[in-house]
Amino acid sequence: MTNTSKRRPRGSVQLRKEKRAAGEFWGYDVWIRQEDGTRKRYREFSFATKAEASLALASLKTAGWKSRYGLRSPSAAHVTSIKEAIASYVKLSLANLQANRTDDGTYWRTMPGHLRTLQRWGDFVGPNRPVNSIQRDDFVFWIAAETERGKVSGKAIKKSTMRRGLNTIRAALNHAIQTSADLKGYRVPRNPLTKKCEYERDRVLSDEEISKVSTALSTKRDWADILFFFRLSLITGARMAELRRMRWDESSERFGTVKLYSSKTKKWRTIRAPSAASLIAERKVADQEDAILVLPCSDHRIRKVLKKVSESVGIRYGQNVMDGWCPHDLRHTCLTNLAVAGVPLNGVKEYAGHASIVETQRYLKFMPESIELAARQSTRLAQLTGVRFDSQVRRRTQSK
Repeated sequence: MTNTSKRRPRGSVQLRKEKRAAGEFWGYDVWIRQEDGTRKRYREFSFATKAEASLALASLKTAGWKSRYGLRSPSAAHVTSIKEAIASYVKLSLANLQANRTDDGTYWRTMPGHLRTLQRWGDFVGPNRPVNSIQRDDFVFWIAAETERGKVSGKAIKKSTMRRGLNTIRAALNHAIQTSADLKGYRVPRNPLTKKCEYERDRVLSDEEISKVSTALSTKRDWADILFFFRLSLITGARMAELRRMRWDESSERFGTVKLYSSKTKKWRTIRAPSAASLIAERKVADQEDAILVLPCSDHRIRKVLKKVSESVGIRYGQNVMDGWCPHDLRHTCLTNLAVAGVPLNGVKEYAGHASIVETQRYLKFMPESIELAARQSTRLAQLTGVRFDSQVRRRTQSK
C-alpha cells in the first residue's frame, strides 16, 4: 500500500510551528552530536516568530560544533593595572634590599623613600588604570602636583628629587613590561626632567673656613667624634655612609691605606691616605667606644653639631641655604683640591670611587688657586721656549 500523505520538506522538521496550551509557537527540534560522539536531542517551542527560533537554533548549532571539535572561546585578555605593577615592583625591591642587608649597616628603613614616592604616584594616576595608558603628560601633571604639594607643606621639593622619583616610576613600569604579556608593545615615556632643572651646588670650603670649623670643634670634648668625622671626610673624600660603616681593620697605618665600601656602587676601593690611616690609629688608641665601627655616632648628631659650630663662627650651613654648606660638601672640597694640586682626572675618579669620569667632573668646582696654578704652568712653558719673564718688571708695570 502506497503512503499518499505529503512528506515534509527536508530540514523543515528542525524548525517548525506547533500548538501549545497558550497558542501556537515557533521552535526547533534537532539532534546534535556531542564531544563523545553520541547524539543529543534539543527541543524548544517558545518563540513568537520564526526569525527568533532560527536565531536560537543557529546559536545552538554553533555551540555544538565548537564543543565537538574542541574549540573554546578566547578568554578575555588580562590588562595589567597600575596597582599590580607597583605591588610587584615594591615586593621585588624590598626583597632585594633584604638580601643585600649587612650586619654592619646602621641605617635601615622598612619602606625607603623612593618606594613611598612610587605608591603616592599610583594613588595620583589611579590604581585601577591600565599601565599601557600612561603617557608623558601624566608625568608632567605629576610634577605640577608635587610642586603644589611642596608649596602647601611649606617645603619646596627640588627638581632633582622629582627626577629621581620619576626614574623609580619608570623602573616600575619597565619591570611590568618584562613580566606582563599584555605590555610587550608598550614603551614607557621618557622622563621630562632629564635635563638639568636647577643650578648645581658650587660650594667648596676655603682654607680659612676649614680652620675655623676645626678650631671650634676642638673646643669641646663631646665633639671629638664630630671633629674626627670632619677631618676624615675632608682627607678621604668619602661619603658619610662609607665612613659610618667603616671598621677598624679596614685601615692600615703601616701601608697608609684606607679601605672603603660604597653602598651606592656596591664596590670596594682602597685609597692611599697616610694621614687618614694615622688619624684612625690615633683614635683607636685614645677611645674605643665601639668594638667594630670606627664612627658609631648617628648622622643626625653630625649634622646638628656641624650646623651649631658653623653658625657660631659665622659660616652659613644648610643644603637649602644660600652659600651654605653640608657634610657632603667635604667630599666636593677634597676632590676639588686634588684636581687643583694637579692630580689627573682619572686619579681623582679612582680616589672618589666614581663609576664614570662624567660624574667626577660634577664634583670639580672652581677655586681661585686654579687660576694661579694655570699661570705658573704657562710661565714654565714660556721659559722652556726662551721667553724671559721678570716678575719685578710686571709688578712695576701694574703699579703705574
